[in-house]
Amino acid sequence: MMAKDYYELLGAKKTDSEDELKKKYKKLALKYHPDKADHGDKDKNEEKFKEINEAYSVLSNKTKRERYDMGGSGSFGQSSGSGRSGFGGGDFSDMFENLFRNAGFGGHGEPREDLDLHYRLTIKFEEAVFGCEKEVLVKKDVACDECDGSGSEDGEFESCDRCGGNGRIKVNRQAPWGVVSQVVVCDECNGDGKVTKNKCTHCSGSGILSKKEKVKVKIPKGIDSDQTLRIPEAGNVGRSGRRGDMFLLVNVKPHKIFKRDRFDLYVDFSISFSQAALGGQVKVPTLEGDVKVKIKKGTESGSVLRLKGKGVPFVDDPFYLGDLFVKIVLKTPKKLSRAQTKLFKELAELD
Repeated sequence: MMAKDYYELLGAKKTDSEDELKKKYKKLALKYHPDKADHGDKDKNEEKFKEINEAYSVLSNKTKRERYDMGGSGSFGQSSGSGRSGFGGGDFSDMFENLFRNAGFGGHGEPREDLDLHYRLTIKFEEAVFGCEKEVLVKKDVACDECDGSGSEDGEFESCDRCGGNGRIKVNRQAPWGVVSQVVVCDECNGDGKVTKNKCTHCSGSGILSKKEKVKVKIPKGIDSDQTLRIPEAGNVGRSGRRGDMFLLVNVKPHKIFKRDRFDLYVDFSISFSQAALGGQVKVPTLEGDVKVKIKKGTESGSVLRLKGKGVPFVDDPFYLGDLFVKIVLKTPKKLSRAQTKLFKELAELD
């Protein structure tokens, strides 16, 4: 089966910037949103909407987009659909680079430090809808404050014996076609070409300490459960001085009365038999307070009222809002007074 092309789905090009991709995604998302599209079949619009979101979730992430462009889209459950074939959909240089990456090395023989932090964050329903700021307590690696991350007690260094001061060493790696020689960063001096004479006693010469730290996180409006926030350079500090990122997997607590589906909200609202029969105005709950809504005469139980713009802001553009769908439920009285019983009997005789 022909694989999907994420760029084609968004009507984009590989040379498009992040802003250009975002604009094209917003336009298509609004066009094919199942509850907003005013054309075509709803099921087809919903499927198209899912495909658009899938494509944008990959191409809007820098790391995923690089992997996708390299022909590594199998990580996303499909190939890139660019018509390439062979080793991962790229040329031989891509193949070598991917092999060494999988072996724990970067594309240029650099040791790959896993400096990213991964945490879960639980927030309230209203916080997800309206956005908020949170402080997350994390345990992370930071530069030693005694030696400024150098690992040296006195700031003196000497040439590394392992690499001869070059910062690089030659190693042999086993590949499917045989042994391959590669020049990589020296693991003794971390590519600096020099080592300290007297190690810092505070960090044992590593230049790194583990400590707890509070990280401020801005939660965007409209975020939903199982979505991930990336906080750049809030992760661990490596020996190279590079900082990783922090990734927060968001969990949203359920609301007592409102249910959410993407950017739309749903709520059940009870009215009396007399209100359903005679009509009139009622106050319906929303996340921003009660609003007056007109009930038509003869409204039946199960009828749905749509309040436009009373839903959840689009996470990428708060200017767009989902809707609130109010399901009318007729409230049956459990106890009747004598007068009420008499009236209902009179009504029954008129039916």
